[in-house]
Amino acid sequence: MRASLRRRLLGTSLLVGAVLVAMPAAAQEAAATSQDPRRAEQSAQDETQGGDIVVTGSRIPRPAVDNAQPTATVDAATLNNRAYPDIARALSELPGFGIPDGSAVGGQGSGFGVGQAFVNLYNLGSQRTLTLVNGRRFVGANPATIFSQAGAGTQVDLNTIPTKLIQRIETVSIGGAPVYGSDAIAGTVNIILRQDYSGFDVDGQAGISQRGDLGNQRIRALVGHNFGDGRGNITVNAEYNHDDGLIGNRRSIIEQQLGFIAPLTSSDFDQVLIQNQRTYLGTAGGVAFIRDAARLTGTSVIRNSAGQVVAFDRNGNLSPFNLGTATTDPTTFLGGDNLNFADLTNLRVNDDRFNAVALARYDLTDGIRFFGEAWYSKNKATNLAGQPVYNTAFFSQADPGAFDINGNFIIPLSNPFLTQQAKALIVQNLVAAGLPATNNDVFYLGRANTDLVTGVARLDQDMYRFVGGFRGDFQIGERKFNWEVSANYGRTNSWSSQPSLVEPNLRRALNAGFDASGNIVCLPFNPDPNDPASPPNTPQYNGTISSTCAPLNLFGNGAPSQAARDYVTTNARTQSVTSQRDILALLGGSLFKLPGGDLAFSIGYENRREYSRFSPDAFYTQAYGRSIPILGLAGSYTTNEVFGELRAPLVGPEQSIPLIHELEVNAAGRYVDNSVAGTAFTWTAGGRWAPIDGFAVRGNYTKSIRAPAVTELFAANQPAYDGGFDPCDQQNINSGPNAAVRQANCSKVTPANFSSIINSVTVPITVIGNRNLTNETAHSWTVGGVLTPRQLPGFALSADYINIDLRDTIVSSSARDVLTGCYDSSSFPNNYYCGLVNRETDANSANYGQVLSLEEPYINQGGLQFQAIEVEGSYRRNIGPFGANFTVNYQHLIRQQKRISNDTPWIPQNGQIGYANDRFSTSLTLDSGPVSWFNQVQYVGPSVFDATDTATTRDVRGVGSYTIWNSAVIVKATDNMDFRFNVDNVTDAGIPYPATAGTGALNTYYQGLVGRSFLVGANVHF
Repeated sequence: MRASLRRRLLGTSLLVGAVLVAMPAAAQEAAATSQDPRRAEQSAQDETQGGDIVVTGSRIPRPAVDNAQPTATVDAATLNNRAYPDIARALSELPGFGIPDGSAVGGQGSGFGVGQAFVNLYNLGSQRTLTLVNGRRFVGANPATIFSQAGAGTQVDLNTIPTKLIQRIETVSIGGAPVYGSDAIAGTVNIILRQDYSGFDVDGQAGISQRGDLGNQRIRALVGHNFGDGRGNITVNAEYNHDDGLIGNRRSIIEQQLGFIAPLTSSDFDQVLIQNQRTYLGTAGGVAFIRDAARLTGTSVIRNSAGQVVAFDRNGNLSPFNLGTATTDPTTFLGGDNLNFADLTNLRVNDDRFNAVALARYDLTDGIRFFGEAWYSKNKATNLAGQPVYNTAFFSQADPGAFDINGNFIIPLSNPFLTQQAKALIVQNLVAAGLPATNNDVFYLGRANTDLVTGVARLDQDMYRFVGGFRGDFQIGERKFNWEVSANYGRTNSWSSQPSLVEPNLRRALNAGFDASGNIVCLPFNPDPNDPASPPNTPQYNGTISSTCAPLNLFGNGAPSQAARDYVTTNARTQSVTSQRDILALLGGSLFKLPGGDLAFSIGYENRREYSRFSPDAFYTQAYGRSIPILGLAGSYTTNEVFGELRAPLVGPEQSIPLIHELEVNAAGRYVDNSVAGTAFTWTAGGRWAPIDGFAVRGNYTKSIRAPAVTELFAANQPAYDGGFDPCDQQNINSGPNAAVRQANCSKVTPANFSSIINSVTVPITVIGNRNLTNETAHSWTVGGVLTPRQLPGFALSADYINIDLRDTIVSSSARDVLTGCYDSSSFPNNYYCGLVNRETDANSANYGQVLSLEEPYINQGGLQFQAIEVEGSYRRNIGPFGANFTVNYQHLIRQQKRISNDTPWIPQNGQIGYANDRFSTSLTLDSGPVSWFNQVQYVGPSVFDATDTATTRDVRGVGSYTIWNSAVIVKATDNMDFRFNVDNVTDAGIPYPATAGTGALNTYYQGLVGRSFLVGANVHF
């Protein structure tokens, strides 16, 4: 759900909300290498004497090639040579990962989670991708509030994990739930760290875009030492990263302000593409009205003798104001002097990150080992721009002329800051309209208060985590067994800070007049409680920057004095706490020998407690600003889980059975007892059949779960604001999954040619937690093949079909979800969602049909479906003096759709921007002596703005394909020193036009937004 803190225009926030950042070298492919199994087995032999490793999705050691589930791997060489500044960037560039719902890019929403980085496998929501480190859970960071950008859950902020110690990152599709527990519906990301490092390694890098912005720097150090004749090791990794932020007006594609509106003249389309879009919700300097009105094109706005609309300029005078071209939406204009959202758009946050981790192990005996981990992370991120606080009659819920904190300012003609020119023109307009114009009378001011609050928001986040345990092995007869007992505790503390306008102080500062010496001062504040135009006499809030009242001048952009700004502004703060305690016990080994090998097993017990708390300060809880009260939240749950796994190699090469070179079956199950959600059983079964050496067929079926998050369970009846889409609006009524149903339902509640204000502004909502929520359940399966012919050493190719069917999803009920759930339903008006909608029903009202308020509860009622084919391949060989390494990662999306409830149709998403039907990344690295040359191409197929559009919905349906070429040269100067030179987006390709008119564009095509960029780095190691 995207519930905003105050009423705000949604168009641009939707445009930039999904931007994805790129460092100068960050767009280089995190090649999901379908590793040459011989190289994988050789690497595995470095880890275990038997040549087996524990692959993600199983706790039973096996050859890497034997994994029965689709697995993508990003190795250390990929991370280092391609200079990824963080794990999220490396993963998000894989075709399987979708638009992240938490990142350093784009508008940061409420400001409670600025810069946090979550990954979103298969676009099913980041809360359905489980992140592990060394096969263990990691403490999350997502704030427990409905105002978080991400879906409710305990998602891991990947900014907190240093990169230099990583050996590889494995992403396994769907099958992790029975092995690791809740949340692995889409899949599991397992970050595997290097062990027993000995030596010293330090590197640094710096980058910048060709346009001279988006500078970034990083320094990393890794040191390790063996002691006790090799029985012990301690390794420490520390890293610092800095990234410059970016505002929208630095890029021409954002300055164009593309969008879709209802056509101004006769057209075959419901929506037409426009550019140079401007927005009126009050102007930066203020527009004056003689009546409490909203529309600039009406008769109430003040005009000069030439009939021109005027607005306050920087001198406080009323000067001609260029409206631009009006549209059917009274808040939207083409060109002119209204707000340009490019100036208010955050493209990337400014951030600084420090991460450190220490690993230790010591062999107490030949069969017992102690191990431990200590983690610390400190991140500081700043959102650079955002929408201001608005005062406009568009947002007023009071009767015209009555006070409303979001409505027009009501200004007496005696205001001491009024210039003579401005006052004379206002009086002239009042008199001409037959309205009173004495010093005791008033006019109205619509204003976008960009000079009071700027949208800046900061997050200061600390994370610490400790892991300790023992592992060992023993033997009974000829059978070998292994065991492990560990405890894991982590805690994330986040403090947000956002300069915010304090309403009681603002009203006192506006009550200005002259003292006996002729100075402009704050007058005694005694509003008349019987006058509907008077503000409430709420006590002054002393948590502002200054508690001394200073008179506030609103006439002109930049008119407020610093003293007045300090009096009306507070640094509103919240604290978010997420903690995790996890106790894990494992026992594994082999039971007896089968024809193809040992029947291996793993069993275990896990006890886990998840706790989250969100604590806003008095500014939020007492609603001293423009938002409704933002309430605190705290809650926890505990799980007790038992699980087991079997791997049965039924046939091996030694049996020499025709067409059954190898045959293996495997199964796993987990029983979960959640203290709130109750009990559940999740399981998986799969197998691998190799009819001949070098080719295998694999498959897997899994039932997985996601437990309700603390936010979904314990949220109080939280007021909020939401908006953005009304299916009954004239732009939308002819589209949707079944346009005829939508038209019929909407005709009963709205007039013809209806223009819905919720498309531009937000309305009050109530978000409701639900302690009766049950687990989400997914039934998923994969089938595919792996080709590793011995006749072609170094070659590996896999192709898999993936099918995920998720039911009883915990629906966050956005405004769009509620409204489409009602008006696209065949059971209207008795549909559940229709009971959550409050529209104006008086046909004689000017607001007839407008959405007045909504309820948005959490319920188990939705569904998600995903089907795709994924192909991964790699080929390594020597070509003359060159060593060549080629990789490819491809996804073809067959189906991606969602639905709000069982009686609403499925809404297709595949083919939309961010959900392209075809994506691939391919790379070629050539090595010759001390020089390596890396080249990578990323491709995103053609995409549409909305998969539900009909042929007549938009005059421009979508965008064409998008291709980016990245390159890097790595030079080994000496045995102990390397240099790296990276160029991202070599051809300086831009975003496909007009992608920024829709949503998801800046994320999908962000490297096109950055343009060509450069990075240099150096590495010293001993």
